[in-house]
Amino acid sequence: MRLHRALLVSAFAVLISPGAALAQDAPEPPGIAAEDQIVFAGSVTVPRGQRVGEVVVFSGRVTVNGVVTGDVVVLEGTVTVTGQVNGSVIAADGVVTLAESARVGGDVFSSDSVLARPGAKVGGESRSGVRFSFEGPLVALGKLLGPIAVSVSVLLAGLALLFLAPRAADATAEAMASAPLASVAWGLLVVIAVPVAAVALVISVLGLPLGLALFLSLGLWWLVGLTWAAWCAGRGLVRAPRGRVKAFLAGWAILAAIGLVPILNAALWTLAPPLGVGAMLVAAWRSRQGGGRRGRHRARTRASTDDAIEAGIA
Repeated sequence: MRLHRALLVSAFAVLISPGAALAQDAPEPPGIAAEDQIVFAGSVTVPRGQRVGEVVVFSGRVTVNGVVTGDVVVLEGTVTVTGQVNGSVIAADGVVTLAESARVGGDVFSSDSVLARPGAKVGGESRSGVRFSFEGPLVALGKLLGPIAVSVSVLLAGLALLFLAPRAADATAEAMASAPLASVAWGLLVVIAVPVAAVALVISVLGLPLGLALFLSLGLWWLVGLTWAAWCAGRGLVRAPRGRVKAFLAGWAILAAIGLVPILNAALWTLAPPLGVGAMLVAAWRSRQGGGRRGRHRARTRASTDDAIEAGIA
């Protein structure tokens, strides 16, 4: 759409036109090719019989008596056309006046009003009271910023955990697969117990620093739990002995995709972290208990007398 093109011209005018002027009132010398007229504060006048390229004014006034081969964009100020504009005329905060002899090949948009005298011709659309705002795209982007930020955080945290504690990652995935109910139970216990303990410490006044620290740690618990949940989901799809990174990326891709769905992402971010934290705690408990097959320390056995004599220790 020509409106989008005109707005892009105003946004990148300084970059694409290094010879932009701070103010422009005098006509260009004859024999020189039409140049863009970029003005930060001032006015641009295109005399009759003269040609220019794009006209962009950030704050000021534009009067077109000659020919503008591109667009006319004024962010704050008025536009008066008695000559010809091959592109569009945009007044983001001002009035556009078209004389009887005005010829505009594109659209004419104004946040205020478009005053067109009889005889003025507009090749495109002419609209008054147009709201020039990026609110719509920014709102749509804002809705995606949260899921994108969470996905990036989980990706970085997961890669860091796999690099720093690969065996712990394997133990967590094994705990999730072999003891899902225990993982859920421990996760729910942490989700309930940590906030309750933090509130109790804050109320006790003396434990205020520790209570605040616990509250602040909830974000870390949440991120670690979500990361372990992504890892366990990926390891469930990509079985060992395939690479850990491939498994984690598979699970992370699933969580990232679900995170883009408005309602499902809330359910995912609520349920997955406790499950991941629970699996981590179960894996830690098993590690403390020697994998569940034996005690923490191996039982000592005493060599027989004959073996001790042969070994020279009796």
